[in-house]
Order: sequence, then C-alpha cells, then structure tokens
Amino acid sequence: MADVSLVPTPFDGERHLPLLLEADGAEEHLRGYLDRGELLEVHDADGMIGVVVLVREADEVEIWNIALAEEHRGRGLGRAAIGAIADRCARAGASRLTVGTSDCSLGTIAFYRKAGFRFAGVREGYFDAYPMAVVENGIRARDMVMFRMALPSDSTRKE
Repeated sequence: MADVSLVPTPFDGERHLPLLLEADGAEEHLRGYLDRGELLEVHDADGMIGVVVLVREADEVEIWNIALAEEHRGRGLGRAAIGAIADRCARAGASRLTVGTSDCSLGTIAFYRKAGFRFAGVREGYFDAYPMAVVENGIRARDMVMFRMALPSDSTRKE
C-alpha cells in the first residue's frame, strides 16, 4: 500500500480551498465546519496531495471532508489516507470512524466500502438544505449515506 502521512495545518485558502471544494461544492457550508474540525494535509514523498477535515465527538471521529488532487487518484493513495486517518484516530482513543457522502455519489460509495467502511444509515434530506442543488451522475443529491468503521482499541491494535 502507498505510504502517506497526515500533517496538521492551519487553513490556507489558496492552498486548501480548491481541494476542499472538490469534496463539498458549497463554500459557505464548508467554511461553517472548518472551525469545528481539525484540518490535515495528506502528504506523500513529494509533498501535499490532499486534505481532510476531521471532527471528533466523544469517541467517534467523522471525516467531514476529504479530497486528493486529481492527479493522485486511482493509485491507492486514497485508501492509504483512510488507513492513516484510522490509525491516527485509534491512537487518539476513538472507537469509530464515520464518513458520509451523497446518495448519488456512486463511485465514492464504492470507494468507502472497499476502504473498509460499512453502511451505518442515512441522514435524510441532508442536501436539501444546501444553498444550491448538488447533482452527481445526473441525479440530484437529497440524502447523505453514512458509513462507519470500527477502530481497534489500545489492547487490540498492532504496533
């Protein structure tokens, strides 16, 4: 599997906003959650290849935004990033990692399943409140499909 690392970083609009907007096209929406979460750059040996925003509530961490630059997709780096995120969250004491995507984001749904997430429910009408309609694959997004991954505890995690 590809080797990636996660680097905590302050928000830099010029550097991070284009990638964040790829995963969440509503800028006012994403600016509303940037302060709630932790922004991390995803790096490979050549530098930053993506970004992720993690929001923790109790023992669960939710990926609110994740995107890799287009030229880095399809090479296993996304799965490597999910693995690094899961490891980081487990080490911080979280027991679950969750992520959601639109009900019409078919490729993203398949990616999360292949990365080890299991179906965890639906947030009905989530995209109805967006300032503009979200359309993917010719379908208007209405609901957010949620996925969950159990994380190993300290006693079961491999070092």
